Amino acid sequence: MNSIPYLEPSEYILLVDDELDNLTVLSALLAQQGYTVRRVLNGQKALNLLRSQEPPALVMLDIMMPEMDGYEVCKQIKRDEKTQDISVIFLSALDEVKNKVKGFEVGGSDYITKPFESLEVMARVENQLGLRKLKQHIKLESQLRQSLIKEKELTELKRRIITTISHEYRTPLSVILTSAELLEHYCDSENEKQQKHIKRIQQMVQHLSSLVNDVVLINEFEQDQVILKPITLNLIEFGKILISEIKLVRKVQQKINFSYQGHEFFGKWDERILRQMLSHLLSNAIKFSPADSEIDFKLIQQQDTIQFQVQDRGIGILAENQDKIFDPFYRGDNIGTIQGEGVGLAIVKKCVNLYGGQILLKTELNKGTIFIITLPIPKN
Repeated sequence: MNSIPYLEPSEYILLVDDELDNLTVLSALLAQQGYTVRRVLNGQKALNLLRSQEPPALVMLDIMMPEMDGYEVCKQIKRDEKTQDISVIFLSALDEVKNKVKGFEVGGSDYITKPFESLEVMARVENQLGLRKLKQHIKLESQLRQSLIKEKELTELKRRIITTISHEYRTPLSVILTSAELLEHYCDSENEKQQKHIKRIQQMVQHLSSLVNDVVLINEFEQDQVILKPITLNLIEFGKILISEIKLVRKVQQKINFSYQGHEFFGKWDERILRQMLSHLLSNAIKFSPADSEIDFKLIQQQDTIQFQVQDRGIGILAENQDKIFDPFYRGDNIGTIQGEGVGLAIVKKCVNLYGGQILLKTELNKGTIFIITLPIPKN
């Protein structure tokens, strides 16, 4: 059997003729070439089949039939949105030009005069099926272009929104924070209620600022626009400052133990990337640890690498969740009502990858989790 050009295995050709002998000859010819064929003996049955079942790839239609001739069948095929794109080849003993012209006027794609030649029939069938496949490709390409245009528009809209958030939100947040600091300075330090509310304002502003920073950084990673801007940092001092900043933003009820091993903690690091990476790890440890527990934050300098370890005594991570916790917006199944956006560890992972490092975790349910980040020490 020859290979079937242009048709999928589930597709078929519909033959419509009131003469059974004509159907038998034509279906045998097409079947010999490997085509799937369905046959009906009048126009109404053809329309019923077209409306109730999956449409064929091609209709081969006799003109001279009782009750409803081929011209009328073709008209109704072209009126129906479901079937209007199906190519119709007329088969008829009517060989006058006016008959052929009428066939094209009602929507026919080709016209074969009876008695037909096998080679001509197959050439015209393959031509129509080839044109159909070409139209499908053109339609798909058009849909793809439209999808790409839409995606580009959405990407641009997202960029504008994030740019607006970055520029328009940071300024008022900075003003609010400065005002809160002035209030703290000039208000009665003995008035606990005032100091409590000022501290709350400061914490909320810092929290919102962190969210803005997260959104901006995630967008930079998505657009592959993160550029490292290294400066000389003392990682020991940086770690101490980071803990102080977190205590200002969050209500920390745990004891954070900061320690370090090694002798060389000066290096060229991107302060923003390190801050985002480590603050999310520490914030997670605080969030998922019980009050009055301890959190260990360690720096370990080795020959060519620096390790950052954050260990909590919290709820741990379920085994089935461990492969997903670095996915954006993923939240574990055992965190209950603990609030969060599910982006922190995704940001951590991207920051680690940016430095060509590794992140590992060790966890035990209801006993705690340790995250170990190993980064190559940047060469000056």
